[in-house]
Amino acid sequence: MTATNAAQSPVAPLDGRLAHLSKDFEHTPWPLCCRVDPTGRYVFVGGTDHTIQRWEIATGVKTLFSGHTNWVPTLGFSPDGATLYSGSYDGSVMFWDVAAAEPKPVRIIEGTHKGGQPHLGWVRSLAVSPDGKSIATGGNDGMVRLWSTEDGSLIREFPGHSLFVLSVLFHPGTHDLISGDLKSNIHQWDVKTGALARKFELAAYDMYFDIGDWSHYGGILGLAVSPDHKHLVASGLHKPTNALTGNQQGVAHWFDWESGAKVLKQESIKDARDMATMWRSVFHASGQLIGPLDKFVGFWKAGEEDLYHAFETPSPIHDIDLHPNQVDLFTAHFDGHIRQVRVAAATT
Repeated sequence: MTATNAAQSPVAPLDGRLAHLSKDFEHTPWPLCCRVDPTGRYVFVGGTDHTIQRWEIATGVKTLFSGHTNWVPTLGFSPDGATLYSGSYDGSVMFWDVAAAEPKPVRIIEGTHKGGQPHLGWVRSLAVSPDGKSIATGGNDGMVRLWSTEDGSLIREFPGHSLFVLSVLFHPGTHDLISGDLKSNIHQWDVKTGALARKFELAAYDMYFDIGDWSHYGGILGLAVSPDHKHLVASGLHKPTNALTGNQQGVAHWFDWESGAKVLKQESIKDARDMATMWRSVFHASGQLIGPLDKFVGFWKAGEEDLYHAFETPSPIHDIDLHPNQVDLFTAHFDGHIRQVRVAAATT
C-alpha cells in the first residue's frame, strides 16, 4: 500500500468499545517512541538500548538500526515514506533509508553548536514539514531549530522557550511550526521569517508543576491537530498528588486554531486514573481523540470532556501511533512490548 493509497482508503467507523489486541511484538528494552511509516508497512520503535527497531507489520520480521549512542525518544518520516529521521539524547539527528536491508545512517546532522551537536544536550522532539523539505527539532537548550532535509544544513533558529522543548509539530494546513516546552508554553512560529506568531495560553498549573525548588514537572508532552485543522490539542498530565511517585492524571487541552482560545479539556472524569500520563494523543479521521492513560487506551468523542471508553492493555503505555488505515493503533509499553490494537472494524 502506498502512502497515497493509504490516505484515500475508506475510513472505518470508530467505536473504541470494540478495541482488541491483534498482534504483539516483543522489543525487550524499554521503548520510548513508536511510529508507523506513511506507507503502513512498518512500525519503528526507538528505545533505551540506543537503537531503532523496525518491524514489518505483516510478517513480524525485525531489523535493527544502530548508530545512536544514547536513548532514541523521537522519530519522523519524509512524506513519501522513504526516509526515517531520528533524534537522540546523544544530541544527534540521523537520516535513514526506511526500507534498507542493512540499515546505516545516510546522514548525521553535525550542526554548528557546542560539541558539534544540533542542540546543547538532548534532542527531545522532531517533526517533518508537510512538504518534506525540512525537519524541526527541539532540545534541552530551549531552542527550536529548522534543518534542510536535502543536505542537513541549519535553516533557522527559533529562540524563546525557557525550558526543554518537549514537542514540535507542523500545522498540516498553514504549515506553521508549533512547539511546546516543559513549562507548558506553546509557541506558534512563522517558518519563513522565524518570528513568533503567537502563544497559546494555559492557566498556571494546568500542565506544569514545581516540585519544591529543585524540579520541574509536566509540560507539553504531545501536540496534535484535528483532522479538519480547526483545533490544536496539547496532551500531558495534571492533578498530581505525589509527583515523586508518578501520581497524576492524563489530560488533553483543546485550542481553537483561528482564535487561539482554549475551548475544551478532555480527561478521565468518572473513573479517575492515577499514575496516568497522556504522553501523546492522536486523532482518528472521525475526529475522535485517542490517548494513553497508564495501561489504558482512552477514547474521546469530539466536544466531550470525559472519555466514553478505556481499553485495558497488559502494561503501562509510553507512546502510541495510528496506522494510515485508521484501523490499527500501535502502543509502546513499559514492559518492552509493542502491541497492535485494532480500534475499528476493517474496511472491505
